[in-house]
Amino acid sequence: MISCNDIKTLLRPDVREQIAVHLNDDPTKVALSLRENGPLVATQIKYLQRARIKLPAYYAAQCILPPLSFEQASSEESASLKHYTGHTCLDLTCGLGVDAFHFSKCFAQVVTVEQSAELCEIARINFERLQARNIRIITTTAEQYVADLDSGAESIGPIDLIYIDPARRDSQGKKVWLLEDCSPNVTKLLPSLLQLSPLIVIKASPLFDIDEAFRLFGEKCSVEIISVRGECKEVLIEIRNSQKNSTVVSSDSLPSTDNLSATGNLSTRSETPQTPVNVITDSAQMGVIRLTASGHPTLCYSHKEEKWLSPPQEKTEQQTSKQNPFPEQNQDHSAQISAIQQDTLLFSREKTDGIATRYLLIPDVVLYKARLIEQYAQYCGCRANSATGYLFSDHIPQSFVGHIYPIQWATPYKPKALKSQFKKDGITRCNLLKKDFPQDAETIAKSLGIRQGGTHYAAFTRIGTQPYALMLGDEIFIQNPDIDQHEQQHKP
Repeated sequence: MISCNDIKTLLRPDVREQIAVHLNDDPTKVALSLRENGPLVATQIKYLQRARIKLPAYYAAQCILPPLSFEQASSEESASLKHYTGHTCLDLTCGLGVDAFHFSKCFAQVVTVEQSAELCEIARINFERLQARNIRIITTTAEQYVADLDSGAESIGPIDLIYIDPARRDSQGKKVWLLEDCSPNVTKLLPSLLQLSPLIVIKASPLFDIDEAFRLFGEKCSVEIISVRGECKEVLIEIRNSQKNSTVVSSDSLPSTDNLSATGNLSTRSETPQTPVNVITDSAQMGVIRLTASGHPTLCYSHKEEKWLSPPQEKTEQQTSKQNPFPEQNQDHSAQISAIQQDTLLFSREKTDGIATRYLLIPDVVLYKARLIEQYAQYCGCRANSATGYLFSDHIPQSFVGHIYPIQWATPYKPKALKSQFKKDGITRCNLLKKDFPQDAETIAKSLGIRQGGTHYAAFTRIGTQPYALMLGDEIFIQNPDIDQHEQQHKP
């Protein structure tokens, strides 16, 4: 942890200059080259370099980054996918303040609580550098601040959202998984919280079982799973009190983002809603699983009714993607088929129990996390071999949340025959994708006599009960003008 003396040192003009001058240098060499404060300066440089991707605004403003807080913080990209807006947000677990910084763009005011005096000071300095002027920082525990609000000792007016990201480590620093074991204990605080706000949002571990949320809180809660670039980042549990009203605000009353643009925030999303938004009292969204994958429209599934719903109307323009119709949904990719003996290797309906053959579809991780693969296959008109495997289709589903590859050829997994075929085709490197397959990618690569990587893609999976190898063509992208091209073109 950065001490008070460290903070004072990092505020010195000469130290700030050292950080700026050496920002692109090797931190280890910086630590050895500086006679005074070398390790402290080097550590800041190390984490600022990592912040280029994870926290671009913090990097541009050269914020102070405590190592542990940095590791535990949300990325700016995942924070930006949170869709809440209103007048007042209470963040009971400030930490580095990334979520509070995001909420400051969506709420008229943010009150954030942090028990560490050092982290409070760091957050205050960072918010200043980020020009986020509508955030108030309170130095106390979440439990104490809630008690003060209950008793009337503190007052911040009507609260539209209470956000909690509880620490998932115990007093000995060991990881904990149950919400009851986290700090603060949100299950214990919940009755008081529901008296203060119509909406409570709890950020749980990406490993959190969403069925546990419905077990703990019933159908009055909803769950949102957020992924960024194919990696599950956040599980949000929303608990609503429909008896309390929230504040509806228009974008005109939200904080200006003119100054924020100078911080170097690289996000391309709209910083304020385009229309008045109120997500707080929408009881129709209770008992819903929302699946939010960066670069894709949000999916909604009713946990209670076990059916797909239309995307929620409260999503901002940035988050509700406008998919262009694919020009040729049944485009023929037969020209891409390798010149293999089709009677032995071609993936045919007769040989695969009627499974569609033209495309391999890889759903985003949010669908696997929600255990909705088979339901999504039915929703898209595709075929799932299992609840944990790939999807197959003869057509390209509109707005598919995941990746789509044309199948060039497929064959039962026979290492010797495949090795010969790869050698014949001149393939020495290949990206190996696998699901529902008994061997790991390293073992597969070794058996085929190839290295992983390169420009070729092959998938290994079960079809029926038999293991198969599928050679894939180039990924098919459904272009979306509202989505960053970097997101359009990444591969799993």
